[in-house]
Amino acid sequence: MPGGMGPFNYDFEQRQGFSLLAVLLLLVLSMMLGSAIGSGTGYLIAHLKGISLTDLYQTFNAHSNLEERNLMRTANLVAHLFTFALPAVFVAILLYRSGWARYYRLNRIVSPGFLLAGVFFLMGIFALSQLAYWLNQQLPLPDWATGLEGKAGRLVKGLLTMESPAELVFSLLVVAVVPAIGEELVFRGFLQQQIERASGRPVAAIWISAFVFSAIHLQFAGLLPRFLLGAGLGYLFFWARSFWAPAIAHFFVNALQVAGLYFSGEELPEASMQDINWPGILVSALLVAGLGYYLYQHRTIIGPEAEEAQAKTNEP
Repeated sequence: MPGGMGPFNYDFEQRQGFSLLAVLLLLVLSMMLGSAIGSGTGYLIAHLKGISLTDLYQTFNAHSNLEERNLMRTANLVAHLFTFALPAVFVAILLYRSGWARYYRLNRIVSPGFLLAGVFFLMGIFALSQLAYWLNQQLPLPDWATGLEGKAGRLVKGLLTMESPAELVFSLLVVAVVPAIGEELVFRGFLQQQIERASGRPVAAIWISAFVFSAIHLQFAGLLPRFLLGAGLGYLFFWARSFWAPAIAHFFVNALQVAGLYFSGEELPEASMQDINWPGILVSALLVAGLGYYLYQHRTIIGPEAEEAQAKTNEP
């Protein structure tokens, strides 16, 4: 099979027939319940430490002390697990019983070459998103959206203030490891697959899931670049038919940003038209196109198309 990946059993894909609306409603309700439990757990942890998490959310920034930074990291870690990863696993177990891990393609091993190409493919899209970010900045935002952006910006700067290797490791766990698992389970593993099965249109499923992935972050100044990154992750999942391809690429892109901030000691610059590296944009576009073609050529094929390809392989 392409990319050195093993045979794919398509029967499992066709055996489960659930209403798209029903499964999405189940996922949303599970995520809402999980979010409430995660938030409550965070507030309980803060209360046991004698700190008001409500007050801390209002004042938290890059100048907060170590105890406050680690408390916020802990609260965000717990909230993310209960909002994304655990509901995704819970819903898949309800629907697919013992086959839940197989449904999420956790058993699909991807070749190192495919994984490496996938990481650089997404890094190329991240570089291209510099231009998308500038374009996004030109769109006027209502006051409520601007307020959300300000709060989110303070939170991120505080979480990424790191003064020791231990803080670097903790930040990598919160910003890179947990989102790469939870968000990929929800948006690629569950949402994208369900839309693809209901519509029979994998490309539409990729872009719809990417939009939901971007919008749910409620950071509208970064809606377009995150939309592009979500689409890149969607294509990786579609080509590999494995959870690990988008999850590992997602991890590396986030981790490189965290590590870059730690070792440089500087904040990420705001995008302006003057700061855009046009030669770099061109190189990134060529990189994305070339690696996208390579990944497409080494994709895993399922369904009738796979049967046709297998028949051709068996021809004398």
